[in-house]
Amino acid sequence: MDDKDIFDCKPEKKILQVPVVVGYGEKQELVVKVSTVSPPSPPIFRIVDIDKEVVITNFSIVPPTCKTGDKWIGKVILDGYIDKNVNYKTITDYACDAVNGPLFQFTTRIDFASFVDVAAREPFDEYDNVEILEAYVEGEKEELLEPNPLQEGAPDWAVTYNKLLEKIIVKIKLKITKIEHVKVLVDL
Repeated sequence: MDDKDIFDCKPEKKILQVPVVVGYGEKQELVVKVSTVSPPSPPIFRIVDIDKEVVITNFSIVPPTCKTGDKWIGKVILDGYIDKNVNYKTITDYACDAVNGPLFQFTTRIDFASFVDVAAREPFDEYDNVEILEAYVEGEKEELLEPNPLQEGAPDWAVTYNKLLEKIIVKIKLKITKIEHVKVLVDL
């Protein structure tokens, strides 16, 4: 084949298989749990810090059944959990104006289930793909519950607690894609 033959080649048609985004959805979910820390761990005096991670473990698509305006609205049902680690102080010794004690940690896994509405340009079905774009704790509030009686001689502010009320706002963003075949011309 000489140079002239290389430049005289005609384009060839190929078919590419590509994921195409058809819809997006997002949701905030309030997850509430009361956790018992003590026993077996020592009771909580003060929370030092908290780290957490949201993990989505399972999801399934509920296809849209009708069109609202120019969008198809379906749902994604999902399961997940929040791994939450609480570092806290406890009290082992006290004086009339001071307390001391070591740091402890309490780790819990909080299961949750939810659904996300998905607005799409076209219908989708249960065989399409779900991609979790983000899943994180957007906000949280902890409240200490079940106070223990003060030890004799301890400062009146040296209260420890056995339970932790956790209110957690989980934010989930996702998209649905479907596979499409696209014809392209390839120069050889």
